[in-house]
Amino acid sequence: MSDRTVTVGIIGAGIWGTNHALALTTHSRARVEVICDLDEARARQAGERFGCRWTTSLDDLAASDVEAVTIATPDHLHREPAVAMLRAGKHVLVEKPLATTVADARAMVQAAGEAGAYLMVDFHARWHPLFMGAKGYVERGELGQPVMAYARLSDTIHVPTEMLSWAGRSGPEWFLFPHTMDVVRWLFGREPVEVYAKGHRGVLDGLGIHCWDAIQALVEFEGGAFCTFETSWIVPDSYSNVVDNRLSLYGDKGGLELKNEPALWAFTDRFHTPFSSESVTRYGKIWGYQYEPIRYFVDCVADGRAPEATGDDGLAVTAMIAAVLRSLELERPVKTSEVLD
Repeated sequence: MSDRTVTVGIIGAGIWGTNHALALTTHSRARVEVICDLDEARARQAGERFGCRWTTSLDDLAASDVEAVTIATPDHLHREPAVAMLRAGKHVLVEKPLATTVADARAMVQAAGEAGAYLMVDFHARWHPLFMGAKGYVERGELGQPVMAYARLSDTIHVPTEMLSWAGRSGPEWFLFPHTMDVVRWLFGREPVEVYAKGHRGVLDGLGIHCWDAIQALVEFEGGAFCTFETSWIVPDSYSNVVDNRLSLYGDKGGLELKNEPALWAFTDRFHTPFSSESVTRYGKIWGYQYEPIRYFVDCVADGRAPEATGDDGLAVTAMIAAVLRSLELERPVKTSEVLD
């Protein structure tokens, strides 16, 4: 490991872009040079907060001498900044999902290949200690060959109605499925073959947020292993956490269960569990699995090694979700090859 410092630009100064800045400005191997956001007031505020230059222009950032760029724009707005930065020779980290269309994902992967640059997707669930522990059992062969899994990741209705101004341009499938679909594909070590999905609409449509309320998708993987993926954006706000997350996975030798994280239960004015995406500052450092992949990306750039969670991984997950949506539309099973052709 070298002690080289990587100069970085950040695109997007919203909720998750701020997390990027927190991760990078507290990492000894990164130096944030510029933050870019189309909203001038937000860009200026972020620049002043984190002590760096700010801009509203992608061209300005592309012309800068930063080595790497992280992108935390809304789900449907990843392609333009990613392709622009890759063509400018920057290494790029993109928040999940890589894209909300297969065509956009392919364009980014192609741009990275042509530039000879790293393209990483921030599938930060891979950095959660529980999922890393699960991966260890798989790698040691203690579960055997994958047979079946069930993965739920849902949010309370607070997320689409109050947290995200662009919820109608995404949906629980694009906002949440990338986490679980990537993790299960990562744990199975197999590619998805076919998808059959059912869903419900009406609650969020009635609030003027035009997206799915809830979806279940049965995905078959190579070798016959299968997983039911479940997601919803209409969990009541009275639920104990913003997030409901659990995973069951069974192989032909053993299995494992991961239930709602975090494991801290609090009894104050109400029963609740802390929102796991909130940062914790202790011992003079920002802690949290959501920060580690961003720091890891910088380490890879500094050390000249290709990162895990690649653009190809992002394309595979985007294709899975595209197949879910086509299955909902056609009301039949859909081969993943149909959305990739």
